[in-house]
Amino acid sequence: MQRQLNGTAERATLEGGHPLGWQAAAIGEYQQSLSVRIADLRAQLAARILALTGRQISSEEIYADGSLAVAGVDDLTFRLHNHSLILVRTCTYCSTGQVESSKISSLSDLGYALSAWSPLHEDCEDYSAEDLADF
Repeated sequence: MQRQLNGTAERATLEGGHPLGWQAAAIGEYQQSLSVRIADLRAQLAARILALTGRQISSEEIYADGSLAVAGVDDLTFRLHNHSLILVRTCTYCSTGQVESSKISSLSDLGYALSAWSPLHEDCEDYSAEDLADF
């Protein structure tokens, strides 16, 4: 398929073809800025972990993909996504999968996520403390 763009014929393609000029520009900008965004995410996560835990994490220990950064600290997993820091833990009931805490903005938030928060999958509910009838 061909379209007229700015007085010139430019091929508009679907999957597998070359992108239009504006698409190529956007892709180029993304690729060019990726290493800077990855370094920035790593630095932000390291700084927030240091502020909350006192633990220094090197940027080489932090995974980042341009929109998400992940680091492990003493068997805990921290994620930074959209400027929100969260703690990731396994489901308390079934011990599988990963459940994300609410946003951690302070030492108190982290304390809650480490002690009082009981992460459960949406379909898991802990009935162990209840008296259920035997059938």
